[in-house]
Amino acid sequence: MIHYHVRPLDLNGHLFEVSLTIKAPDQQQRLWLPNWIPGSYLIRDFSKHIIGLYAERGKTPVKADQISKHEWQLDTKTNDEPVTVHYQVYAWDLSVRSAYLDQQQGFFNNTSLCLAVAGQEHQPISLTVSAPDQQPQWKLATGMPRTSGAEHGFGSFEAENYDELIDYPFLMGDLTIEEFIAHGIKHALVLSGRHYADLSRITSDLARICEHQIQLFGEAPFKQYTFLTMVVGDGFGGLEHRNSTALLCSRKSLISATQNGMNDDYQTFLSLCSHEYFHSWNVKTLKPQAFLPYQLDKESYTEQLWFYEGMTSYFDDYITHASGVIDSERYLKVLGDTIARVERGVGQYQQSVTESSYLAWTKFYQQNENAPNSIVSYYAKGALIALSLDLTLRLQSDHQLTLAHVMKDLWHAFGKTGMGTADDTVIEFLKQYDGIDVTDMLHNALYDKESLPLDTLLQNFGISVRRQVPADDNSSNGKAVDKGASVQLGARFKGAATGAELLAVYHDEAAYRAGLAAGDRIIAIDHLQVSENNVTSLLNRFKPGDSVTVHAFRRDELLTLTLTFDEPKKTSYHLSVQHPEHLNGWLEWN
Repeated sequence: MIHYHVRPLDLNGHLFEVSLTIKAPDQQQRLWLPNWIPGSYLIRDFSKHIIGLYAERGKTPVKADQISKHEWQLDTKTNDEPVTVHYQVYAWDLSVRSAYLDQQQGFFNNTSLCLAVAGQEHQPISLTVSAPDQQPQWKLATGMPRTSGAEHGFGSFEAENYDELIDYPFLMGDLTIEEFIAHGIKHALVLSGRHYADLSRITSDLARICEHQIQLFGEAPFKQYTFLTMVVGDGFGGLEHRNSTALLCSRKSLISATQNGMNDDYQTFLSLCSHEYFHSWNVKTLKPQAFLPYQLDKESYTEQLWFYEGMTSYFDDYITHASGVIDSERYLKVLGDTIARVERGVGQYQQSVTESSYLAWTKFYQQNENAPNSIVSYYAKGALIALSLDLTLRLQSDHQLTLAHVMKDLWHAFGKTGMGTADDTVIEFLKQYDGIDVTDMLHNALYDKESLPLDTLLQNFGISVRRQVPADDNSSNGKAVDKGASVQLGARFKGAATGAELLAVYHDEAAYRAGLAAGDRIIAIDHLQVSENNVTSLLNRFKPGDSVTVHAFRRDELLTLTLTFDEPKKTSYHLSVQHPEHLNGWLEWN
């Protein structure tokens, strides 16, 4: 038995204290900490936050040497007595990936706190979490099975092995906890941080989404489920776990009792919940063979993230609609946003979606200002591939076979069985359905660097796709446009009191040809000062072909450049139902 004791030691200093007791250590016992957390494909070197590690047997010190950036070795000599390792962990990462602690709340993933005992990762594990001395009234929430303590109180927990242990995040603080039932299974929405949430409405909407997903797959791979949510002024993120998800959301994303109808912020929160919940099947149980098991000391490469994140990104919004939480107009707006995000840059012509998946560790998770020109998102384009596949399956089967049906079959064949998927599993699996021939279509979508034939597919379902000029260079999305921009700058920008900072410059467009670069701050156009409030109105004074003098700072050097405006491109995509009789159940229509 391996035992961990976690205590929030110093809220002001953001320190957790951890004690690890090994009942029967090896003579030269090695300890290690993961370098990344499943679901977030970046080497994060969590061990850099460990402070003051030492070991002892009773009161006798045991030599502990760090032998690599994430490994320690104990000079235990004999295995007839337990050894205890003590250390602290600095926790100041307000995200879903690591650990955080202050006077208001605490959160941790065990990948950040719990050293693995090499050679004993299969052993059963117990974990005790104590309340902080400064905040004894705090509550504690997790999906980890409890062995002692009151519900939502501090106490002890158990896991079958280390792999299970690191899949149970913990949230503590003055928590708001609202439970609900979906498909007969107990769920809980847990909120930390100040909020004004309409808990009844949010849990009602979540219940509809969760019910729909469980019905889609036929069963749930968990006995209970918890949405662990950190509420902040401005933030967004989610990470899936075996019977819970860790979420970070802005306060405005949680609809209040004074708000009626649906708004974009709340819809985004529901889609985030839907996304992470769908991962319970699609990546937590059905997963690439490369993740069986996870190699947490180094990168695990797979070209299948287009499926595990892309499919999930399609179903998160689609199920939010199919469950009746948002209407078809809102769903089509989100779909237009996704199309615009993929089509706006030239990245999809530089990188296939399988290459994007494979290079997630470097190019996608370490994006720079040139990302729109060099990469394609396996989330966004993967979602469009899923859409294309869903519509094609429906058409080829006379609307009898859907992608949801295929996902259920795939999960039962390769997820529930623990077999995992190879790179060609999806394409080969689809060959079993009578009358279905999508091999070439799917192969081209995955390995070619071209746009997808979405217009034609959507037209078959009565959907009109109208390309429009957006209001400005920052506004390529799925909204209908009242008045498009007069010219195109060819750069995304952020307005400021003393100019407009360029965030990204699109290849071979006006700003690029003028010699501007990401990070430059435009202070004047045509000898007129640029400010946060006048960028768009200033640009709209010109017409395509006009040449102007642009003054900009690059670092502390003033540039004087000549910029010739382009004809604005139609980079917004407004989708609408023109022929509801052709929807054939793909969208709900009232």
